[in-house]
Amino acid sequence: MWRKLFLVLLLVGLGLNAKPALGQERSYSAERFDVDVAVQEGGSLLVTETVVFRFTGGPFTFVFRELPTDHTDGITDIEASLDGRPLPRGQNAGQVEVEEGDPIDITWHLEPTADSTRTFTLTYRVLGVVRQAPNADVLNWQALPDDYDYHIDSSTVTFTYPAAAELIAPPEVQAGEAEVAANGQQVIFTTANLEPDDPLVVGLQFEPGSLIDNPPAWQARREAQNAWAPMWMGLALVFLVAGLMVAAWSWRQHRPPRDAVKGPIYEPPGELPPAVAGAITSQGASPNWSHALATLFDLADRGVLRIEEAPEKKWYRQHDFVLHLVEEPAELRPHERSLLDLLFTEKSGYTDEVKLSQLRSRVSSARWKQFAESLQDEVKAMGLISTERRQVQRALTGWGVTLLIAGSLAFTVIAVMSEVIGFWPMAIAVSLIILGIIVLIMGQTLAPLSDAGARLAAEWKGFHEYLKNVTRAKAAVTRPDAFALYLPYAAAFGLLLQWARYFGKEDDTELPAYFQALPHTGASSMAAFVAMTSATTSSGGSGAGAAGAGAAGGGASGAG
Repeated sequence: MWRKLFLVLLLVGLGLNAKPALGQERSYSAERFDVDVAVQEGGSLLVTETVVFRFTGGPFTFVFRELPTDHTDGITDIEASLDGRPLPRGQNAGQVEVEEGDPIDITWHLEPTADSTRTFTLTYRVLGVVRQAPNADVLNWQALPDDYDYHIDSSTVTFTYPAAAELIAPPEVQAGEAEVAANGQQVIFTTANLEPDDPLVVGLQFEPGSLIDNPPAWQARREAQNAWAPMWMGLALVFLVAGLMVAAWSWRQHRPPRDAVKGPIYEPPGELPPAVAGAITSQGASPNWSHALATLFDLADRGVLRIEEAPEKKWYRQHDFVLHLVEEPAELRPHERSLLDLLFTEKSGYTDEVKLSQLRSRVSSARWKQFAESLQDEVKAMGLISTERRQVQRALTGWGVTLLIAGSLAFTVIAVMSEVIGFWPMAIAVSLIILGIIVLIMGQTLAPLSDAGARLAAEWKGFHEYLKNVTRAKAAVTRPDAFALYLPYAAAFGLLLQWARYFGKEDDTELPAYFQALPHTGASSMAAFVAMTSATTSSGGSGAGAAGAGAAGGGASGAG
């Protein structure tokens, strides 16, 4: 029986490793990629490309070529042949497909081809390639595609030009490597052993006026567009400077006074609820998840909540914890009641417990908005928020977003119309985007605090600085009960996890009475508390916060 089983496994393994004939490895390369370019009076080119592909394995069913129209007045008279036989237009095997656009896509459709050598010929006329320079008629041409994934054994690029045209400078290779030979009215560039994407860009300079009397349409259009460049740049600069001046003036006029407190404050400077203290010291005085956590631990410290380590453990989660609602006092503040609604309301109604692993799904946008608005209303009712500064903050933020959207739309429209209007108008779009970013930052950093709120926030920032220094071991703990006593404030200032980890290293840290870990040693219980703070911190949910410059030609080529 074991012998039979071994034979079965052996046959299965051989079957898995066998390669069917039709799926054998494929590769292809070009034995040669030759280009004949006949330069015409008037600046157009008659181009003939001859590529001999060597196919190994297969089957191959198509060969493609892309012809960019950049730096030209267009490409016409496209004809293709295969092994010397002209191909009709179409999408079937033995036909060639030509899709107009930029680039123009040409596809030879083949009968399934394997282990053979085929010759592909493409002829086309390129209009308006020769451009005018101050002292020459200039022809820059990218003879080989700039995007191809095959090896080329050899390439010969031959330029033939009219007798009336005269070279006034030696032919040059602008990209790639090639040997150059000039003979009469011909210039020949030869190269070999080209790896994928190796370029070949060449340049010829003729006596001015010997090929063209006027610049090609694309060059004339480009020069007309460039003539407007100073105007577009000036407008962009005006928009940017004027916008910055208005936004900066508004920001400076409405920012609250700076009442800096020198050095840290070692005790809470008042009786503010932790969430309120966190809100007035946060950027923009806007509620975030840290303020919700501060409220949670403050309520737990007052006996409203209890936190227990859950007995079950999952392979993907080391700890889980359960929040229990012990009681709901009548004298709760509005933001505290909103938090309890956020935590303990589910689809079926009100519950008195929730797992921290389920908390993320409870924090919906609507419930978070209710908590945030109730906290903001309380801060405002305490006289700590200036209505006028809040309006200016929202106006700056709104204008920043509007300018970003306008700049992005302008960027897209200008990119689409660049052939007609050029790229210089892009300066306007860029200035709008830059201005939008700066104005948005101004709006986010403008604290909408009243004068009294700013003075109070400065004091609480001093206490924030002290708690942060403790977590960094830069300040001493001033009282033995500091861990539990200041925990809600550490949460309010975004220091919850750092606070727990710092005291987790101390052997004599006493856990809060509201936290019940599973039976552990003291050190393990503290580790469980640190894990709990990490879980609450991450449970905020979604509601809380190589071509030659200026050369025509190039494109892509390949087979498949």
